[in-house]
Amino acid sequence: MISKPTGCLAITAVVFASLLTLGGCATKRSGAHLALTGIVSSNAEGPMEGVLVSAKRVGSTITVTVVTDKQGHYSFPANRLGPGQYLITARAVGYQPTQPELAATVGQNNIEYDIKLQKTSDLADQLTSAEWVMSAPGTPAQKASLFACTQCHTATQVFRSTYDAAGWLPTLVRMRNYDPGSTLSYPVPLPYHNGPRPGDKEFANYLSSINLSGGRTTWSFPLKSLPRPTGEETRVIITEYDLPRADAAPHDAIMDSNGIIWYDDDRQAILGRLDPRTGQTKEWSLPVVKPGFNPGSLNLAIDHAGNVWIARLFQAAVARFDPKTGKITTWREPAKYDNVHSRTSHLAVTPDGKVWFADTFNRRMNLLDPATGRITSYPAFPNWKWSWATDMGSGDRGKKPEGHFIFGVGSDSRDWGVFADKAGSNIGMIDPAGKTILYPTPTVNSGPRELRVDSEDRVWFGEDNVAKIGMFDIKTKAFKEWNTDPARVEDDYGAVIDKDGYVWTGGVESSFVTRLDPKTGEITQYLLPRLDVNIRCVNVDNFTNPPSLLIGENHRAKIAIVQPLQ
Repeated sequence: MISKPTGCLAITAVVFASLLTLGGCATKRSGAHLALTGIVSSNAEGPMEGVLVSAKRVGSTITVTVVTDKQGHYSFPANRLGPGQYLITARAVGYQPTQPELAATVGQNNIEYDIKLQKTSDLADQLTSAEWVMSAPGTPAQKASLFACTQCHTATQVFRSTYDAAGWLPTLVRMRNYDPGSTLSYPVPLPYHNGPRPGDKEFANYLSSINLSGGRTTWSFPLKSLPRPTGEETRVIITEYDLPRADAAPHDAIMDSNGIIWYDDDRQAILGRLDPRTGQTKEWSLPVVKPGFNPGSLNLAIDHAGNVWIARLFQAAVARFDPKTGKITTWREPAKYDNVHSRTSHLAVTPDGKVWFADTFNRRMNLLDPATGRITSYPAFPNWKWSWATDMGSGDRGKKPEGHFIFGVGSDSRDWGVFADKAGSNIGMIDPAGKTILYPTPTVNSGPRELRVDSEDRVWFGEDNVAKIGMFDIKTKAFKEWNTDPARVEDDYGAVIDKDGYVWTGGVESSFVTRLDPKTGEITQYLLPRLDVNIRCVNVDNFTNPPSLLIGENHRAKIAIVQPLQ
C-alpha cells in the first residue's frame, strides 16, 4: 500500500534544553553497537523517561536524536554517529540544564555520558502553540481563530504581547495582509488588501484578556504542558538536515525512487535537492513568471519519469523540473482566470501523465496535458460566490460549514482529480470533463486539508479542525475516521500511508507527529527535537525499515526523517 507520488503535508513543543551537565567523567562502556550512551536524570524525578537527546558533530549539518527509556537511558547506535566531536543537547518539558553546553568526542570505543537537568525557571518560554491554547480560557470559536495566528508564528508572540483591544484591531488587519508562509523575520505581503471583518472587535477583546496588556506581568491562568513521551513513543530515531539558507522555509519534502529528497520553499523561488546519506544539498532558482507576487512554491509531486512538479502558488503557474538536464518548464494558468487572488497551491500527476492543479482562492481545478501544453479549467463549485465568511471556512467544531475552499489535490486510477474542500468539509471528485461530485465528511466541519490517494484508490487526509485522520474509499464511497488525540490540540494538516500500511500525520501547532495503524486503530505519537517546527506537508521514506516520516521543518530551515524502531 504505497502512496502515489502526488501532492504534499506546526508548531513546536516543550523545552529544547541546549546546555547539559556531564554527570562525572566520560567512561568507556561495554556494548559493541553503541557510540554514545548514558542516563538523563534530575533531582525532582530521578531517571527521566521521554527526554530527547540530540548529537550534532561540530561542522556538520546533520543532527541525530534519540529518546530516553523508562530507566532514563539513552543510546546512539554506532552507525548513526561517526567519529568526531559532538555538541550534545536535550529536551524535556519543564526542565533546563544545570551547566553550560557539553561537547563529547566519539571514537571507536563506546562513551557513556550521564546528563543532569533541573526545573526550569521560565515554563512560558518552552510552550508550544498547542500548549498555550490548551492553557488559555476561551470558547472553541475563539481558540480556532487564535490558531490562525500560528500559521505564521507561534502563539508565544500573542500571549507575550501587550496590546490592549484597541491596539489589536489594526494588528489583526495588518497580520491578515501577510501570506501564511510569512514569519516575523520574513514577512511576505499579500498582493491584495484585506480589511476589517465582522467579529474583529470581539476577537480583539479576547486577545487582550489573555496577553500581558494592562501592565500585567504574568497570566491569569495556569500554564499547562503536554506530557513527555512514554513507552513506544520513546522508540524512535530522528535525523535532521540543515538547509543551506537560514531563512529557508521548506513546505514540501518528497523522496524520489533513488532515495533523494526534493524540497521547495514557501517564500523563495527555489527548488532544492538533499542526499540524506551525506547531507549534501543543491538548489536551483525557479523562474519568476508573475513579478510583484510571492515567488515561493507550495506543493511537490514526482511523475513516473522522475521529473519534479512544483505548484508555484502566487505565481499562478506550475513547473516541471527535469533532474537529468536541469531544464525547468513552466505553464501559466489561463489568463482568463489569472488575477490577484490566484493561488496554484496543489497539484497531482495522473496515471496517464497529465497534471491536475488547483487555483485555491478562485475555486478552480485545472487539467494540464504536458504533451500539448493545453490547460482546461473547470469551476470546482459552479454555484460558489465569494464572501469573507467563505474565505477559508470556520474552524469552530460542530458548526455547519460555510462556502467552499480547495486545499489538497490528488488523482485516482481513472485520472479523475481528487481535492479537499476545507471550508465545505467535503472530499471532491472531478472527472476529466469537469463534472464535480462532493462527498461530505462524517464529522461536521472537519476541515480536510492535505490528502494522498494510494494505490487502492483510498484518499487519506488530515482533518484540520478536529484532530482526526480521514479515509475515503473511492470505490465504495465509504468514509472512515480516526481520532488522533484531541488532548494534544493537534491540527492534522495532512495524511500519507507508508509501504507497511501505517498512516502518518503532523501539524502546525505542536511538534508531535502521529503514526496510525488503521487495522487496529493504535496511535503512536513522536515528539520532535525542537520548538517552532511548523509542519505543513507530510511524506514518507519507504527505504528505511520500518518506513519513516519525511517532513520539512518550515520554521526551522531543516528536513527531518522520523524513523520508529522495531
